[in-house]
Amino acid sequence: MTTKEIVLQVIDAFDNNDVDKILRLFADDVVWTMKGSSVTIVNGKDEVEKFLGGMDDVKIVSSTHDHVIIEGNKAAVDGFIQCKGKNGEEINMHYADFYEVENDRVKIVTSYIVDKKD
Repeated sequence: MTTKEIVLQVIDAFDNNDVDKILRLFADDVVWTMKGSSVTIVNGKDEVEKFLGGMDDVKIVSSTHDHVIIEGNKAAVDGFIQCKGKNGEEINMHYADFYEVENDRVKIVTSYIVDKKD
């Protein structure tokens, strides 16, 4: 698969809350760094699974993908996500994700997340 195909499948998996598909597309030793009001670093597929499992109460309702830029084995995607929490609260945020693909798997993800302020 091409980098674009892999990244588009990852985006689709996140949009559909499909953790199994995300895990299939991530390398065993993936490193996912999330930056926002704090920094979270998740090392390895097992930690990704635990992290995403801890978000069972948050579901993506809609998302945009304003830009998808591919350069070799790297990709950048940005947009807006609307989620619902377990108590029905709205969680809205802007994001920018940067991916590095190696051997048809996502090896590195860096995510920048900013809460939308009304």
